[in-house]
Amino acid sequence: MPIYMEISPLHRLVTIVARGTVSGDEVRATAQKLADAQVRRFAKIVEVAGASFDFQPADIMVLAQMLRADADGRGPIAFVVRDLDQPFPRMFADQTAHEGPVDLFKSIHDARAWIARIQHAPRLAPVAEAWADPDRQGTVIRGARTREFTTRELVN
Repeated sequence: MPIYMEISPLHRLVTIVARGTVSGDEVRATAQKLADAQVRRFAKIVEVAGASFDFQPADIMVLAQMLRADADGRGPIAFVVRDLDQPFPRMFADQTAHEGPVDLFKSIHDARAWIARIQHAPRLAPVAEAWADPDRQGTVIRGARTREFTTRELVN
């Protein structure tokens, strides 16, 4: 069993551990499980220090596409590696850094600390931007009557 995955909804964290030789099919199957679980915005710790990868660089792009998040972005990805130049994690990080935080670490403790800093950082969005969601839904309740509306209806 070269890949083990655990999803913690409470902590919004996915932990993946890979051991031995991992094929492109195994990586794609893991990515599909992540996509099906709808955890793209969760933080991910991917421990690959004890793994080697038997697939092509094009497989990394397929993986990145499967993990691509919605418009709100992807959760941070921390790779735990034996070598900071390990090919698979380095190529994935280089090719997807613009999509969300991704970095390589030599210890699980450093990876967890990095994710904790990102998850608990204060959000510095301007006040006007905080309410600028055009798809926001609302409900007005008066007694036993309710009315659903979108923010677009409030502008008129």
